[in-house]
Amino acid sequence: MGDVSAILASLRKKFILLMSVFFIAFCLFFQIAGTVINSIKIDLLPEGAKLVYVSPLEIMLLKMKIALILSLFTVLPIILYMAIKVLLQRKMIKINIDSKFWVLISLIMLITFVGGVCYAYFFMLPLFIDYLYVDASASGVVATYSIFSFISFAVQTSIIFGFVFETPIVLFLLNRFGLVQYSTLISYRKHIYIICLVVSAFITPSPDVFSMVMVSIPLIALFELSLLIVRISNIGRKKGKTA
Repeated sequence: MGDVSAILASLRKKFILLMSVFFIAFCLFFQIAGTVINSIKIDLLPEGAKLVYVSPLEIMLLKMKIALILSLFTVLPIILYMAIKVLLQRKMIKINIDSKFWVLISLIMLITFVGGVCYAYFFMLPLFIDYLYVDASASGVVATYSIFSFISFAVQTSIIFGFVFETPIVLFLLNRFGLVQYSTLISYRKHIYIICLVVSAFITPSPDVFSMVMVSIPLIALFELSLLIVRISNIGRKKGKTA
């Protein structure tokens, strides 16, 4: 009974900590959501296109959605840390790696996430949105976007690509811990290519060839980079064992 009470008390403390961090982050991000919206409008809205709101609460809901997404991203590392710590304490997984390794991996993951966001925001989205705008204008359609849909699409796509750019690190860690073998990745390479095309079709709102290529190329390139990193890691470990 005492163990159950201790577990419940520990869970309660963790929950309170997560909710406190989430609430503080939500309040802060809600305050800067207006600046985020204006920046996206300036950077990504094609010249000649217009943003409109179709309901009185649309701007407020948009700010809340942006704050919610960024707040969830803020507490995610804490949740992962807590989960890994519990698994290690209960000896459900065994990872004999020093803290310097984890600091380096965390830094690399942060850099790759930012790289994915920058790729989507500064390269892919401008080309993609301009292409859709030109295509619509050629058909004689006036481009008038819902501000909620337009900004939400830009934010969600940027964050999705941030996580997508984590693929090489994730596969490296899975291989390092023996959960995924290099030979398995090679044998399922064609299947993963198809998955990349399917994912690109879901991410893009317009299922045309140009949109799918814009999204699927970096996905496939990241997978190939993952294979290279895993292969080099395996070669390095084999040399270390034979030395």
